[in-house]
Amino acid sequence: MPVTNDDPAGADEPTQPPVKPKRQPRRLWIAAALVVVLALVGSIAWVLRPQPPAGTVSAATPREAVSGFLQALADADADRALQYALNRPVDTTLLTRPVLEASRKEAPLVIVNVPEVAGNGTSVQVPAELKLGEDPFTITFSVSRTDLGWRLGQVTSTIDPGPLPSALGAALNGQPLTNTSHLEVFPGVYRFAEQLAEITFKSSRVVVSVAGEDIRAGLQPTLTTVGEKAVNKIAHAAVKACLAKKEPAPQGCPNSVKVAEGQKLSTKTIKWTLVSDPWKDAAYTLDVADPTQARGATKLTFRFRCTLTQNGEKYMVDQTNSVDVRYMLTVTDDSVPVVWQRVA
Repeated sequence: MPVTNDDPAGADEPTQPPVKPKRQPRRLWIAAALVVVLALVGSIAWVLRPQPPAGTVSAATPREAVSGFLQALADADADRALQYALNRPVDTTLLTRPVLEASRKEAPLVIVNVPEVAGNGTSVQVPAELKLGEDPFTITFSVSRTDLGWRLGQVTSTIDPGPLPSALGAALNGQPLTNTSHLEVFPGVYRFAEQLAEITFKSSRVVVSVAGEDIRAGLQPTLTTVGEKAVNKIAHAAVKACLAKKEPAPQGCPNSVKVAEGQKLSTKTIKWTLVSDPWKDAAYTLDVADPTQARGATKLTFRFRCTLTQNGEKYMVDQTNSVDVRYMLTVTDDSVPVVWQRVA
């Protein structure tokens, strides 16, 4: 049967065989695969690269940066305040809203004046006039230009509280202190507190009216009424244990009598007693390096009785003597031995 072609224009043209596609060189496939891999790696790198924090604040002028930071402090908005920092502090334990709210209760931060300073360069100084409560002060901030706007070089200071043993359970503006060697805070008012009933801070309030400096707290730990009763109880228990010893000069004790040559005491007859109450006049100071260590001072009056033999004769001894003593004890642990020193 003859083959027909419905296309009259192509009726006289022979049928052409299909054209076989040319094989692409292997190197083109490799190049294409490499482009895909590089694109994938590029997208991963974009995701993993450091990104600017969400909601980064803008500050077109140095004044806007300083005013924005100070207003964030006044509002107790710690997170927003940190966004104005040129470099975010590593330790932000105390740079929080609750800590700032406690500061605001002590003394609200009031912005008096932040001047407009020409910011044509990359860094300028902006003196901000402020108040904490009714107390005026000025902080001069160093402000630098960045791609995100103007930023403050220093937004915090550090407080040096001195030695604060963990036994004190110290806190700052209600925040427990787990690392007392580095207390980084915003400008504001801070109050130290402790959980130990025996010790309190004589000066617990610290005003931070600077940025970028270290401030000594000057806490001056001291005994409370509970603490004075506790140390007197520890000292009394130590003396009582010494009085129970059947010795003329018990080792490590404040009570002692000298035995002359040729005298022999009947140790089983020795009896020590304490005359009057020496603790009502006892004075204490806390150790600077460790406030849980207390140094005491008082006068002890002892009555000593025993049977004594000398030159073959027996005598009944009954004498009273007084001695000034210094002693050291641990406020928080009555199992630690009291160290006594007789004062000549």
